[in-house]
Amino acid sequence: MRLRLATFILVTTCLTPVFAADLKVSSHVAAVTVYPSGAEVTRVTEARLLAGETTLILEDLPGELDAQSIRVEGAGGAGLEIGSVYSKLIYLSTAAQDAERKSLEKEIETLGDERQALDQTLSDADYQKRLLLSLADKQLVPSSDEKSKTVDAAQLGSLFDLVSAKLNLISKTIHEAQIRQRDIDKQVGELHNKLAGIAPAQVARMQVAVHLTAPVETNGTFKVKYRVGNAGWAPFYDARLTTPEKNQKSKLELVRRAEVMQATGESWENVALTLSTARPLGATAAPDLYEQEIQIYEPLAARMKKERDSIAGNELGLVAPESAPTVSQDAASPNEFKSVVQKQAIVELAGFQALYGIQGRVSVDNSGTSKKVRIATDGYDATLNALVVPKLDASAYLTAAFTIKGEAPMLPGMVNLYRDGVLMGQGALPLLSPDEEAKLGFGADDLIKVKRAEVKRKKGEEGLISTSNVEERAWDIVVKNLHAAAIPVTVIDQLPFSANEKVTVEPMAQMTPPTEKDLNKRRGVMAWRFDLESKAENTIKFGYKVAWPQNMQVGMNLE
Repeated sequence: MRLRLATFILVTTCLTPVFAADLKVSSHVAAVTVYPSGAEVTRVTEARLLAGETTLILEDLPGELDAQSIRVEGAGGAGLEIGSVYSKLIYLSTAAQDAERKSLEKEIETLGDERQALDQTLSDADYQKRLLLSLADKQLVPSSDEKSKTVDAAQLGSLFDLVSAKLNLISKTIHEAQIRQRDIDKQVGELHNKLAGIAPAQVARMQVAVHLTAPVETNGTFKVKYRVGNAGWAPFYDARLTTPEKNQKSKLELVRRAEVMQATGESWENVALTLSTARPLGATAAPDLYEQEIQIYEPLAARMKKERDSIAGNELGLVAPESAPTVSQDAASPNEFKSVVQKQAIVELAGFQALYGIQGRVSVDNSGTSKKVRIATDGYDATLNALVVPKLDASAYLTAAFTIKGEAPMLPGMVNLYRDGVLMGQGALPLLSPDEEAKLGFGADDLIKVKRAEVKRKKGEEGLISTSNVEERAWDIVVKNLHAAAIPVTVIDQLPFSANEKVTVEPMAQMTPPTEKDLNKRRGVMAWRFDLESKAENTIKFGYKVAWPQNMQVGMNLE
Protein backbone atom coordinates (compact mmCIF):
# COMPACT_ATOMS: atom_id res chain seq x y z
CA MET A 1 0.00 0.00 0.00
CA ARG A 2 2.82 2.43 0.88
CA LEU A 3 4.64 1.56 -2.36
CA ARG A 4 1.56 2.33 -4.47
CA LEU A 5 1.08 5.70 -2.71
CA ALA A 6 4.69 6.67 -3.23
CA THR A 7 4.47 5.75 -6.93
CA PHE A 8 1.27 7.82 -7.33
CA ILE A 9 2.85 10.87 -5.68
CA LEU A 10 5.96 10.56 -7.86
CA VAL A 11 3.94 10.31 -11.09
CA THR A 12 1.62 13.21 -10.27
CA THR A 13 4.56 15.38 -9.27
CA CYS A 14 6.20 14.82 -12.64
CA LEU A 15 3.00 15.83 -14.45
CA THR A 16 2.33 18.97 -12.37
CA PRO A 17 4.01 22.24 -13.57
CA VAL A 18 6.73 23.64 -11.33
CA PHE A 19 5.80 26.93 -9.64
CA ALA A 20 9.04 28.86 -9.87
CA ALA A 21 10.02 31.68 -7.52
CA ASP A 22 10.26 35.35 -8.47
CA LEU A 23 13.06 35.96 -10.97
CA LYS A 24 14.93 39.28 -10.78
CA VAL A 25 16.58 40.26 -14.06
CA SER A 26 18.48 43.28 -15.35
CA SER A 27 17.69 45.09 -18.60
CA HIS A 28 19.33 47.61 -20.89
CA VAL A 29 18.03 50.44 -23.05
CA ALA A 30 18.02 49.23 -26.66
CA ALA A 31 15.98 51.88 -28.53
CA VAL A 32 14.58 55.35 -27.87
CA THR A 33 12.05 57.38 -29.85
CA VAL A 34 12.40 61.03 -28.90
CA TYR A 35 9.56 63.51 -29.48
CA PRO A 36 9.83 67.31 -29.36
CA SER A 37 8.60 66.85 -25.79
CA GLY A 38 9.07 63.47 -24.12
CA ALA A 39 10.40 60.12 -25.31
CA GLU A 40 9.45 56.45 -25.55
CA VAL A 41 12.12 54.07 -24.22
CA THR A 42 12.46 50.38 -25.09
CA ARG A 43 14.35 48.16 -22.67
CA VAL A 44 15.34 44.56 -23.46
CA THR A 45 15.97 41.65 -21.11
CA GLU A 46 16.52 37.91 -21.53
CA ALA A 47 15.68 35.13 -19.06
CA ARG A 48 15.66 31.35 -18.73
CA LEU A 49 12.18 30.33 -17.61
CA LEU A 50 11.24 27.09 -15.88
CA ALA A 51 8.04 25.24 -16.68
CA GLY A 52 5.10 26.72 -14.84
CA GLU A 53 4.51 30.23 -13.58
CA THR A 54 7.25 32.79 -13.17
CA THR A 55 7.16 36.42 -12.10
CA LEU A 56 9.83 38.41 -13.92
CA ILE A 57 10.93 41.41 -11.83
CA LEU A 58 12.79 44.43 -13.24
CA GLU A 59 14.05 47.10 -10.87
CA ASP A 60 16.30 49.21 -13.12
CA LEU A 61 13.61 51.45 -14.66
CA PRO A 62 13.67 55.17 -13.76
CA GLY A 63 11.21 56.37 -11.16
CA GLU A 64 10.10 59.35 -13.31
CA LEU A 65 8.45 57.28 -16.04
CA ASP A 66 4.71 57.32 -16.79
CA ALA A 67 3.46 54.12 -15.12
CA GLN A 68 0.34 53.97 -17.29
CA SER A 69 2.47 53.84 -20.43
CA ILE A 70 4.29 50.60 -19.51
CA ARG A 71 3.83 47.90 -22.15
CA VAL A 72 5.50 44.47 -22.25
CA GLU A 73 5.96 42.16 -25.23
CA GLY A 74 8.21 39.17 -25.74
CA ALA A 75 9.27 36.14 -27.74
CA GLY A 76 10.05 32.60 -26.58
CA GLY A 77 9.10 28.96 -26.86
CA ALA A 78 5.69 27.75 -27.94
CA GLY A 79 2.98 28.29 -25.39
CA LEU A 80 4.78 31.08 -23.49
CA GLU A 81 2.16 33.53 -22.24
CA ILE A 82 2.32 36.95 -20.60
CA GLY A 83 -0.29 37.37 -17.92
CA SER A 84 -0.60 40.42 -15.72
CA VAL A 85 1.86 43.31 -15.54
CA TYR A 86 2.01 45.54 -12.52
CA SER A 87 4.35 48.29 -11.36
CA LYS A 88 5.14 50.22 -8.22
CA LEU A 89 7.58 52.89 -7.11
CA ILE A 90 10.32 51.56 -4.82
CA TYR A 91 13.38 53.02 -3.16
CA LEU A 92 16.47 50.93 -3.56
CA SER A 93 19.17 50.92 -0.93
CA THR A 94 22.49 52.13 -2.23
CA ALA A 95 25.05 50.10 -0.31
CA ALA A 96 27.69 50.96 -2.90
CA GLN A 97 27.17 54.69 -2.40
CA ASP A 98 27.23 54.28 1.38
CA ALA A 99 30.49 52.31 1.18
CA GLU A 100 32.02 54.94 -1.09
CA ARG A 101 30.89 57.72 1.24
CA LYS A 102 32.46 55.98 4.25
CA SER A 103 35.67 55.37 2.30
CA LEU A 104 35.92 59.05 1.36
CA GLU A 105 35.22 60.16 4.92
CA LYS A 106 37.92 57.79 6.20
CA GLU A 107 40.42 59.13 3.68
CA ILE A 108 39.60 62.72 4.67
CA GLU A 109 40.10 61.79 8.33
CA THR A 110 43.48 60.14 7.60
CA LEU A 111 44.68 63.19 5.68
CA GLY A 112 43.53 65.41 8.53
CA ASP A 113 45.59 63.39 11.01
CA GLU A 114 48.63 63.65 8.74
CA ARG A 115 48.19 67.40 8.46
CA GLN A 116 47.96 67.72 12.22
CA ALA A 117 51.22 65.75 12.57
CA LEU A 118 52.86 68.09 10.07
CA ASP A 119 51.72 71.06 12.18
CA GLN A 120 53.67 69.53 15.11
CA THR A 121 56.67 68.93 12.84
CA LEU A 122 56.66 72.60 11.81
CA SER A 123 56.37 73.69 15.44
CA ASP A 124 59.29 71.46 16.49
CA ALA A 125 61.45 72.64 13.60
CA ASP A 126 60.75 76.27 14.44
CA TYR A 127 61.74 75.63 18.07
CA GLN A 128 64.96 73.88 16.98
CA LYS A 129 65.80 76.78 14.71
CA ARG A 130 65.31 79.36 17.46
CA LEU A 131 67.30 77.21 19.95
CA LEU A 132 70.19 76.77 17.51
CA LEU A 133 70.38 80.49 16.83
CA SER A 134 70.29 81.21 20.56
CA LEU A 135 73.17 78.76 21.30
CA ALA A 136 75.25 80.18 18.44
CA ASP A 137 74.65 83.68 19.74
CA LYS A 138 75.91 82.71 23.21
CA GLN A 139 79.07 81.27 21.71
CA LEU A 140 79.80 84.50 19.87
CA VAL A 141 78.63 86.96 22.54
CA PRO A 142 79.22 85.61 26.04
CA SER A 143 77.20 86.99 28.95
CA SER A 144 78.59 89.69 31.25
CA ASP A 145 79.22 87.36 34.20
CA GLU A 146 81.33 85.01 32.13
CA LYS A 147 85.05 85.56 31.73
CA SER A 148 86.07 86.87 28.39
CA LYS A 149 87.35 84.21 26.10
CA THR A 150 88.82 84.34 22.67
CA VAL A 151 87.36 82.36 19.71
CA ASP A 152 89.99 81.62 17.12
CA ALA A 153 89.37 81.37 13.38
CA ALA A 154 89.21 77.56 13.30
CA GLN A 155 86.63 77.44 16.06
CA LEU A 156 84.61 80.17 14.36
CA GLY A 157 84.64 78.31 11.03
CA SER A 158 83.57 75.08 12.71
CA LEU A 159 80.75 76.96 14.45
CA PHE A 160 79.54 78.50 11.20
CA ASP A 161 79.64 75.13 9.42
CA LEU A 162 77.71 73.46 12.21
CA VAL A 163 75.03 76.17 12.40
CA SER A 164 74.70 76.33 8.59
CA ALA A 165 74.31 72.56 8.26
CA LYS A 166 71.71 72.41 11.01
CA LEU A 167 69.80 75.39 9.63
CA ASN A 168 69.74 73.84 6.14
CA LEU A 169 68.39 70.61 7.56
CA ILE A 170 65.71 72.42 9.58
CA SER A 171 64.72 74.63 6.61
CA LYS A 172 64.41 71.59 4.36
CA THR A 173 62.17 69.90 6.93
CA ILE A 174 59.96 73.02 7.14
CA HIS A 175 59.75 73.36 3.33
CA GLU A 176 58.85 69.71 2.77
CA ALA A 177 56.19 69.86 5.49
CA GLN A 178 54.61 72.98 3.97
CA ILE A 179 54.54 71.41 0.49
CA ARG A 180 52.90 68.28 1.90
CA GLN A 181 50.30 70.36 3.73
CA ARG A 182 49.43 72.14 0.50
CA ASP A 183 48.98 68.78 -1.26
CA ILE A 184 46.83 67.55 1.62
CA ASP A 185 44.57 70.62 1.41
CA LYS A 186 44.13 70.05 -2.33
CA GLN A 187 43.31 66.35 -1.86
CA VAL A 188 40.85 67.10 0.93
CA GLY A 189 39.07 69.64 -1.29
CA GLU A 190 38.74 67.12 -4.12
CA LEU A 191 37.46 64.47 -1.72
CA HIS A 192 34.83 66.87 -0.36
CA ASN A 193 33.65 67.55 -3.94
CA LYS A 194 33.35 63.82 -4.57
CA LEU A 195 31.50 63.43 -1.31
CA ALA A 196 29.02 66.13 -2.29
CA GLY A 197 28.44 64.49 -5.67
CA ILE A 198 27.51 61.07 -4.32
CA ALA A 199 23.83 60.20 -4.81
CA PRO A 200 21.45 60.24 -1.83
CA ALA A 201 21.12 57.20 0.34
CA GLN A 202 18.04 56.05 -1.57
CA VAL A 203 17.16 56.20 -5.25
CA ALA A 204 13.62 56.01 -6.65
CA ARG A 205 13.06 53.24 -9.19
CA MET A 206 10.00 51.85 -10.91
CA GLN A 207 9.65 48.12 -10.28
CA VAL A 208 7.86 46.20 -13.03
CA ALA A 209 6.64 42.63 -12.38
CA VAL A 210 5.56 40.47 -15.35
CA HIS A 211 3.61 37.27 -14.64
CA LEU A 212 4.56 34.54 -17.16
CA THR A 213 3.37 31.01 -17.83
CA ALA A 214 5.49 28.46 -19.73
CA PRO A 215 4.44 24.83 -20.46
CA VAL A 216 8.08 23.74 -20.64
CA GLU A 217 11.43 25.21 -19.74
CA THR A 218 12.39 27.81 -22.35
CA ASN A 219 14.35 30.98 -23.07
CA GLY A 220 12.51 34.27 -23.45
CA THR A 221 13.37 37.75 -24.72
CA PHE A 222 11.18 40.60 -23.47
CA LYS A 223 10.77 44.26 -24.38
CA VAL A 224 9.47 46.81 -21.89
CA LYS A 225 8.30 50.12 -23.39
CA TYR A 226 7.41 53.26 -21.43
CA ARG A 227 7.22 57.03 -21.80
CA VAL A 228 9.32 59.61 -19.97
CA GLY A 229 8.79 63.34 -19.84
CA ASN A 230 12.21 64.88 -19.16
CA ALA A 231 13.47 64.52 -22.71
CA GLY A 232 13.03 66.11 -26.12
CA TRP A 233 14.66 67.32 -29.30
CA ALA A 234 14.76 70.54 -31.29
CA PRO A 235 15.83 71.04 -34.90
CA PHE A 236 18.46 73.47 -36.11
CA TYR A 237 19.87 74.01 -39.57
CA ASP A 238 22.88 75.07 -41.60
CA ALA A 239 22.02 76.86 -44.85
CA ARG A 240 24.95 77.19 -47.26
CA LEU A 241 24.34 79.44 -50.26
CA THR A 242 26.61 79.49 -53.30
CA THR A 243 26.12 82.65 -55.34
CA PRO A 244 26.23 82.06 -59.09
CA GLU A 245 28.96 82.82 -61.54
CA LYS A 246 28.02 83.87 -65.04
CA ASN A 247 25.33 81.66 -66.64
CA GLN A 248 25.05 79.47 -63.52
CA LYS A 249 22.24 78.81 -61.06
CA SER A 250 22.36 79.52 -57.37
CA LYS A 251 22.67 76.46 -55.14
CA LEU A 252 21.52 76.10 -51.56
CA GLU A 253 22.57 73.24 -49.30
CA LEU A 254 20.37 72.77 -46.24
CA VAL A 255 21.78 70.56 -43.48
CA ARG A 256 19.21 69.42 -40.94
CA ARG A 257 20.44 68.63 -37.45
CA ALA A 258 18.78 67.84 -34.15
CA GLU A 259 19.70 68.68 -30.58
CA VAL A 260 18.65 65.86 -28.22
CA MET A 261 18.46 66.36 -24.45
CA GLN A 262 17.30 64.14 -21.62
CA ALA A 263 17.32 64.10 -17.81
CA THR A 264 15.24 60.98 -17.22
CA GLY A 265 17.26 59.31 -14.48
CA GLU A 266 18.88 56.79 -16.84
CA SER A 267 21.63 56.97 -19.45
CA TRP A 268 21.03 55.93 -23.03
CA GLU A 269 24.15 54.02 -24.05
CA ASN A 270 24.57 52.81 -27.64
CA VAL A 271 20.86 52.93 -28.44
CA ALA A 272 18.95 52.99 -31.71
CA LEU A 273 17.74 56.61 -31.73
CA THR A 274 14.64 57.73 -33.63
CA LEU A 275 13.36 61.31 -33.76
CA SER A 276 9.64 61.87 -34.23
CA THR A 277 7.76 65.05 -35.08
CA ALA A 278 4.61 63.81 -33.32
CA ARG A 279 3.51 65.41 -30.05
CA PRO A 280 1.98 62.71 -27.83
CA LEU A 281 2.04 65.03 -24.81
CA GLY A 282 0.16 67.81 -26.61
CA ALA A 283 -3.53 68.45 -27.14
CA THR A 284 -5.41 65.78 -29.13
CA ALA A 285 -8.64 67.67 -29.84
CA ALA A 286 -9.55 71.21 -30.82
CA PRO A 287 -10.60 73.54 -28.00
CA ASP A 288 -14.26 74.43 -27.49
CA LEU A 289 -15.75 77.91 -27.71
CA TYR A 290 -18.54 79.26 -25.53
CA GLU A 291 -20.94 82.13 -26.16
CA GLN A 292 -19.58 85.64 -25.69
CA GLU A 293 -21.97 88.37 -24.65
CA ILE A 294 -21.28 92.05 -25.20
CA GLN A 295 -22.05 93.95 -22.00
CA ILE A 296 -23.62 97.41 -22.24
CA TYR A 297 -21.74 99.98 -20.24
CA GLU A 298 -23.73 102.81 -18.62
CA PRO A 299 -21.62 105.79 -17.52
CA LEU A 300 -21.50 106.39 -13.78
CA ALA A 301 -22.98 109.91 -14.04
CA ALA A 302 -26.04 108.62 -15.93
CA ARG A 303 -26.51 105.75 -13.45
CA MET A 304 -26.31 108.12 -10.45
CA LYS A 305 -28.81 110.50 -12.09
CA LYS A 306 -31.24 107.65 -12.63
CA GLU A 307 -30.92 106.66 -8.98
CA ARG A 308 -31.47 110.27 -7.82
CA ASP A 309 -34.57 110.58 -10.05
CA SER A 310 -35.92 107.32 -8.62
CA ILE A 311 -35.39 108.50 -5.03
CA ALA A 312 -37.00 111.88 -5.77
CA GLY A 313 -40.00 110.17 -7.36
CA ASN A 314 -40.53 108.00 -4.30
CA GLU A 315 -40.39 111.02 -1.99
CA LEU A 316 -43.03 112.90 -4.09
CA GLY A 317 -45.32 109.87 -4.15
CA LEU A 318 -44.93 109.36 -7.88
CA VAL A 319 -43.93 105.77 -7.34
CA ALA A 320 -45.65 103.68 -4.71
CA PRO A 321 -43.17 101.94 -2.44
CA GLU A 322 -45.13 98.71 -2.54
CA SER A 323 -45.11 98.71 -6.33
CA ALA A 324 -41.33 98.81 -6.53
CA PRO A 325 -39.88 95.53 -7.69
CA THR A 326 -38.04 93.48 -5.14
CA VAL A 327 -34.42 92.97 -6.08
CA SER A 328 -32.46 90.17 -4.50
CA GLN A 329 -29.18 91.22 -2.95
CA ASP A 330 -27.50 88.26 -4.60
CA ALA A 331 -28.68 89.18 -8.11
CA ALA A 332 -26.35 91.22 -10.28
CA SER A 333 -27.56 94.55 -11.60
CA PRO A 334 -28.31 94.40 -15.34
CA ASN A 335 -26.39 97.64 -15.80
CA GLU A 336 -23.35 96.52 -13.82
CA PHE A 337 -20.15 96.82 -15.84
CA LYS A 338 -18.21 93.56 -16.16
CA SER A 339 -15.03 92.64 -17.97
CA VAL A 340 -15.57 90.47 -21.03
CA VAL A 341 -13.98 87.04 -20.57
CA GLN A 342 -12.32 85.74 -23.72
CA LYS A 343 -11.39 82.12 -24.28
CA GLN A 344 -8.04 81.77 -25.99
CA ALA A 345 -7.26 78.84 -28.24
CA ILE A 346 -4.16 76.72 -27.59
CA VAL A 347 -2.19 76.53 -30.84
CA GLU A 348 -0.60 73.14 -31.52
CA LEU A 349 1.33 71.97 -34.56
CA ALA A 350 -0.81 69.23 -36.10
CA GLY A 351 -1.48 67.44 -39.33
CA PHE A 352 2.01 66.00 -39.76
CA GLN A 353 4.18 63.23 -38.44
CA ALA A 354 7.63 62.09 -39.48
CA LEU A 355 10.20 59.72 -38.04
CA TYR A 356 13.94 60.26 -38.41
CA GLY A 357 15.97 57.18 -37.70
CA ILE A 358 19.54 58.16 -36.80
CA GLN A 359 22.08 55.83 -38.35
CA GLY A 360 24.46 53.96 -36.03
CA ARG A 361 24.28 53.71 -32.27
CA VAL A 362 23.96 56.86 -30.20
CA SER A 363 24.69 57.60 -26.53
CA VAL A 364 22.93 60.39 -24.62
CA ASP A 365 23.89 60.84 -20.98
CA ASN A 366 21.57 61.80 -18.15
CA SER A 367 23.23 65.13 -17.31
CA GLY A 368 20.86 67.28 -19.38
CA THR A 369 23.60 68.28 -21.83
CA SER A 370 22.63 68.27 -25.50
CA LYS A 371 23.64 65.64 -28.04
CA LYS A 372 23.77 66.91 -31.62
CA VAL A 373 22.98 64.49 -34.44
CA ARG A 374 22.65 65.00 -38.16
CA ILE A 375 19.35 64.18 -39.85
CA ALA A 376 19.82 64.85 -43.56
CA THR A 377 21.35 67.11 -46.19
CA ASP A 378 19.24 68.45 -49.06
CA GLY A 379 20.27 70.42 -52.13
CA TYR A 380 18.03 73.07 -53.69
CA ASP A 381 17.99 75.37 -56.68
CA ALA A 382 17.67 78.80 -55.09
CA THR A 383 16.10 81.90 -56.58
CA LEU A 384 18.05 84.95 -55.46
CA ASN A 385 16.63 88.37 -54.91
CA ALA A 386 18.27 91.55 -53.63
CA LEU A 387 15.84 93.33 -51.33
CA VAL A 388 16.38 97.07 -50.90
CA VAL A 389 14.59 99.48 -48.56
CA PRO A 390 16.65 102.62 -49.30
CA LYS A 391 14.54 104.92 -47.11
CA LEU A 392 15.75 103.01 -44.04
CA ASP A 393 18.98 101.29 -45.15
CA ALA A 394 21.27 101.87 -48.13
CA SER A 395 22.32 98.19 -48.21
CA ALA A 396 20.85 95.53 -50.46
CA TYR A 397 20.03 92.31 -48.58
CA LEU A 398 20.38 89.06 -50.47
CA THR A 399 17.51 86.60 -50.01
CA ALA A 400 17.19 83.08 -51.36
CA ALA A 401 13.86 81.39 -52.07
CA PHE A 402 13.57 77.60 -52.41
CA THR A 403 10.82 74.95 -52.36
CA ILE A 404 10.79 72.28 -49.65
CA LYS A 405 11.28 68.76 -51.01
CA GLY A 406 10.35 65.34 -49.69
CA GLU A 407 7.28 64.06 -47.87
CA ALA A 408 8.01 65.15 -44.30
CA PRO A 409 7.47 68.65 -42.91
CA MET A 410 10.32 70.83 -41.72
CA LEU A 411 9.96 71.90 -38.11
CA PRO A 412 10.69 75.49 -37.04
CA GLY A 413 14.20 76.20 -35.84
CA MET A 414 17.24 78.46 -35.95
CA VAL A 415 19.44 78.53 -39.06
CA ASN A 416 23.16 79.25 -39.32
CA LEU A 417 23.55 81.17 -42.59
CA TYR A 418 26.64 80.73 -44.77
CA ARG A 419 27.21 82.57 -48.05
CA ASP A 420 30.06 81.29 -50.21
CA GLY A 421 31.55 79.58 -47.15
CA VAL A 422 31.40 82.66 -44.88
CA LEU A 423 29.16 82.77 -41.81
CA MET A 424 26.73 85.67 -42.26
CA GLY A 425 24.69 85.27 -39.07
CA GLN A 426 21.58 83.48 -37.90
CA GLY A 427 18.02 83.33 -39.16
CA ALA A 428 14.94 81.25 -38.51
CA LEU A 429 12.70 78.90 -40.45
CA PRO A 430 8.98 78.57 -39.68
CA LEU A 431 7.03 75.32 -39.91
CA LEU A 432 7.19 74.34 -43.57
CA SER A 433 5.25 71.64 -45.39
CA PRO A 434 6.43 69.79 -48.52
CA ASP A 435 6.22 71.86 -51.74
CA GLU A 436 6.01 75.07 -49.69
CA GLU A 437 8.31 77.97 -50.54
CA ALA A 438 10.79 79.15 -47.93
CA LYS A 439 12.90 82.31 -47.85
CA LEU A 440 16.12 83.05 -46.03
CA GLY A 441 18.10 86.26 -45.81
CA PHE A 442 21.89 86.05 -46.26
CA GLY A 443 22.97 89.49 -45.18
CA ALA A 444 24.02 92.64 -46.96
CA ASP A 445 25.33 92.24 -50.52
CA ASP A 446 28.29 94.55 -51.03
CA LEU A 447 28.25 93.99 -54.80
CA ILE A 448 24.93 95.81 -55.16
CA LYS A 449 25.21 99.54 -54.68
CA VAL A 450 22.15 101.60 -53.74
CA LYS A 451 21.75 105.37 -53.53
CA ARG A 452 18.59 107.34 -52.70
CA ALA A 453 19.10 111.01 -53.58
CA GLU A 454 16.57 113.77 -53.00
CA VAL A 455 16.01 115.76 -56.19
CA LYS A 456 13.10 117.97 -55.17
CA ARG A 457 11.79 119.58 -51.99
CA LYS A 458 9.19 122.34 -52.33
CA LYS A 459 6.74 123.90 -49.90
CA GLY A 460 4.18 126.55 -50.79
CA GLU A 461 0.58 127.48 -51.45
CA GLU A 462 -1.71 127.06 -54.45
CA GLY A 463 -5.28 127.91 -55.44
CA LEU A 464 -7.22 131.04 -56.44
CA ILE A 465 -10.52 130.80 -54.56
CA SER A 466 -9.34 128.71 -51.66
CA THR A 467 -5.69 128.42 -50.76
CA SER A 468 -4.08 125.13 -49.77
CA ASN A 469 -0.71 124.25 -48.32
CA VAL A 470 1.37 122.10 -50.67
CA GLU A 471 4.53 120.08 -50.17
CA GLU A 472 6.30 118.26 -52.99
CA ARG A 473 9.10 115.71 -52.56
CA ALA A 474 10.99 113.62 -55.13
CA TRP A 475 13.93 111.17 -55.07
CA ASP A 476 16.03 109.20 -57.52
CA ILE A 477 16.82 105.65 -56.38
CA VAL A 478 19.84 104.25 -58.27
CA VAL A 479 20.71 100.54 -58.04
CA LYS A 480 23.89 99.14 -59.61
CA ASN A 481 24.83 95.44 -59.95
CA LEU A 482 28.56 94.61 -59.68
CA HIS A 483 28.00 90.83 -59.77
CA ALA A 484 29.23 88.68 -62.64
CA ALA A 485 25.64 87.49 -63.19
CA ALA A 486 22.23 89.11 -63.35
CA ILE A 487 20.44 89.57 -60.03
CA PRO A 488 16.69 90.09 -59.47
CA VAL A 489 16.14 93.23 -57.38
CA THR A 490 13.16 94.39 -55.31
CA VAL A 491 13.06 98.02 -54.18
CA ILE A 492 10.53 99.02 -51.53
CA ASP A 493 9.48 102.56 -50.66
CA GLN A 494 6.31 104.27 -49.49
CA LEU A 495 3.86 107.08 -50.14
CA PRO A 496 2.18 108.74 -47.17
CA PHE A 497 -1.60 108.33 -47.03
CA SER A 498 -4.42 110.23 -45.37
CA ALA A 499 -7.74 109.07 -43.97
CA ASN A 500 -9.06 112.64 -44.17
CA GLU A 501 -10.62 113.60 -47.50
CA LYS A 502 -9.39 117.19 -47.11
CA VAL A 503 -5.79 115.98 -47.21
CA THR A 504 -4.75 114.64 -50.64
CA VAL A 505 -1.66 112.69 -51.65
CA GLU A 506 -0.77 112.38 -55.34
CA PRO A 507 2.21 110.61 -56.91
CA MET A 508 4.41 112.73 -59.13
CA ALA A 509 3.59 112.50 -62.82
CA GLN A 510 7.12 111.42 -63.75
CA MET A 511 7.28 108.69 -61.05
CA THR A 512 8.30 105.20 -62.20
CA PRO A 513 5.17 103.00 -61.98
CA PRO A 514 5.54 100.41 -59.18
CA THR A 515 5.22 96.69 -59.84
CA GLU A 516 2.98 96.25 -56.79
CA LYS A 517 0.98 98.69 -54.68
CA ASP A 518 -0.08 98.25 -51.06
CA LEU A 519 2.54 95.53 -50.58
CA ASN A 520 1.39 92.85 -48.11
CA LYS A 521 -1.80 94.92 -47.61
CA ARG A 522 0.10 97.85 -46.13
CA ARG A 523 -1.28 101.15 -47.40
CA GLY A 524 1.14 103.24 -49.41
CA VAL A 525 3.95 100.65 -49.46
CA MET A 526 5.10 100.00 -53.03
CA ALA A 527 7.54 97.59 -54.65
CA TRP A 528 9.54 97.77 -57.88
CA ARG A 529 10.82 94.44 -59.19
CA PHE A 530 13.29 94.06 -62.04
CA ASP A 531 16.22 91.94 -63.21
CA LEU A 532 19.47 93.85 -63.14
CA GLU A 533 22.13 92.63 -65.53
CA SER A 534 25.78 92.39 -64.59
CA LYS A 535 27.54 95.79 -64.38
CA ALA A 536 24.23 97.51 -65.16
CA GLU A 537 22.27 100.10 -63.16
CA ASN A 538 18.65 101.13 -62.94
CA THR A 539 17.10 104.40 -61.75
CA ILE A 540 13.68 104.61 -60.10
CA LYS A 541 12.03 108.02 -59.95
CA PHE A 542 9.82 108.39 -56.92
CA GLY A 543 7.91 111.34 -55.51
CA TYR A 544 4.58 112.75 -54.39
CA LYS A 545 2.63 115.93 -53.64
CA VAL A 546 0.66 116.46 -50.43
CA ALA A 547 -2.02 119.21 -50.19
CA TRP A 548 -4.17 120.27 -47.22
CA PRO A 549 -6.31 123.30 -46.26
CA GLN A 550 -4.49 126.36 -45.04
CA ASN A 551 -6.44 126.47 -41.79
CA MET A 552 -5.57 122.86 -40.98
CA GLN A 553 -2.52 121.64 -39.15
CA VAL A 554 -1.18 118.23 -40.13
CA GLY A 555 1.52 116.04 -38.65
CA MET A 556 3.75 114.34 -41.19
CA ASN A 557 7.11 112.64 -41.27
CA LEU A 558 7.97 112.87 -44.94
CA GLU A 559 11.66 111.96 -44.72
